[in-house]
Amino acid sequence: MRSFVPGRAGTGVPDGWGIRRAVRLAFPDPAALVGDTVHTERLRVYLTDLLRPYGLGLDPGALERGGQSYGEMAEALIQLAVPEGESVDLLVLAYSVPDITPGRATTTYLSHVCPGGPMAFAVSDQGCAGAFTALRLIRAYAGGGGLGRALLLVVEQDSLPYDPGVPVAVPAGNTGVALLFGEPAPGERVARLGPVATHALPSEAAIDAELGAFAGFGEASEPVTAILGATLPAQSSALDGVKQLTVAAAGQPGTGVWWELADELADPAAEPRRLLLADYDPGLRYLSLAAIGVGAESGAEAEVRVGGPLR
Repeated sequence: MRSFVPGRAGTGVPDGWGIRRAVRLAFPDPAALVGDTVHTERLRVYLTDLLRPYGLGLDPGALERGGQSYGEMAEALIQLAVPEGESVDLLVLAYSVPDITPGRATTTYLSHVCPGGPMAFAVSDQGCAGAFTALRLIRAYAGGGGLGRALLLVVEQDSLPYDPGVPVAVPAGNTGVALLFGEPAPGERVARLGPVATHALPSEAAIDAELGAFAGFGEASEPVTAILGATLPAQSSALDGVKQLTVAAAGQPGTGVWWELADELADPAAEPRRLLLADYDPGLRYLSLAAIGVGAESGAEAEVRVGGPLR
């Protein structure tokens, strides 16, 4: 058995470390398991037993209509994101909506199929903040745990066959994004990961203040491109200095900003710029932000004055 913990606060990542590859995929068809009547019946029994103590029940026919398996989605992303002949030290899966294979230890399976047999774990039950939490953990492990070759998988699927009893944003489709982190190979240019934070912010004024702090991170000369989740207001004085603004699709509550990030990083020859990623969970009232430097030699790690950490 191996045990790893993130490095001490302030431990830096290796020189040149950052996002090497970004891949995104849509999965328009249900998983093959949806057509397996034995699996469907077992899933029906399993979910019914879990829901009964809470006075909840399955939606009639929901299990036959669709659903995806994060194991299969992530496996397809791994094949595209990890270069041939390379391996991964750490794999983190971020999701909110559960998939249709509750009997599988998904990250254990992904460690088996991912080159290098990486340490793997999942971040869930944090809404859209989950992927940002995963980013902070990946950077901490890269800095102090010696696990610099890391893969972040952000996935969501559109089948929730019951009413959870609380407001939940159910995705409109099945989508996944993979971000490969590490030191660059010859000829590569990485996107440097700057500050990442999640805060409990219930007011619009507080949200604007945090957006403004991140939009001007480092006060660098490179232009800033902002990628916002669909629940954030696109019109804000905090974003007046932003050169380009992209708002993620409302039907991708978990993968939206990461989907747009993958598109933004698709052109390796694009001009140096700073990226601001921001997403807000109106139910939990969590604002999550990340700053990324593309093609900039300095300032991507600049400190940003932000509010207290999420408790």
